[in-house]
Amino acid sequence: MWIVAHYLPVSFFSLKPASATSSGGKTLLIPTPYAIKMALLNSVIRSRGLAEGERLFPFLRDLALSLEPPETILVMKSFSKIRRELKDKNNAEKAQRAREKKEYPMQPTIAYREYVRYQGPLRLACQFPDESPLSDILPDALMQINYLGKRGGFLQIMERPTLEASLPEGDFIPLTAPGLQPFSPLGTLQMLDDCGASLTFANANIYHDAKIVLHKDRILRHVVLPYEHIRSSRSYSWYQHIR
Repeated sequence: MWIVAHYLPVSFFSLKPASATSSGGKTLLIPTPYAIKMALLNSVIRSRGLAEGERLFPFLRDLALSLEPPETILVMKSFSKIRRELKDKNNAEKAQRAREKKEYPMQPTIAYREYVRYQGPLRLACQFPDESPLSDILPDALMQINYLGKRGGFLQIMERPTLEASLPEGDFIPLTAPGLQPFSPLGTLQMLDDCGASLTFANANIYHDAKIVLHKDRILRHVVLPYEHIRSSRSYSWYQHIR
């Protein structure tokens, strides 16, 4: 069974890969399976309570996902002024200067940022067994998602999600396929994080002491997007769907 949701992005999207640092790193072109599943979990908890979110977490974790981004993707490049924790706090001279500027224990610095502009709507498809309890819950959960990736990457649901016996026609990209799928050599490789089979609700709960182990609880999937890098400059990159 598949459920398909149709969204219209209404602001810029941004989500750095797992290997990025706080002051740099390029954005991914699409939301990761992990980000989508956490957004669904958040929707369930807000509407149905913490206990229901914990009960349904294993079903959300194991969802198979496919995404159909728009035809054109533009990446805007920029530098931003941010504040981060002061390095070398034991340096008395640096600490004193920071106190005089009323910045201690933070310091200003420059960070590289990228933001994705989708030129059109996108579709998200979720697959689950027919007997799964998600069949009655996912439509409402998908309608309550209003951003993906970093906060501020807002999107708007365009219509009520539909249940389908099979994946609808379109240019859907499998995000959770168990193995490498056929791809174009002109495509763009992305490393997308996903929930591992051992991930528990406690691991996913940011308020719990349980830690997430990379490559076990949180795995990386190598996905080649059917998008070709057409043109770029110091301020933007243009990606076009390969036909």
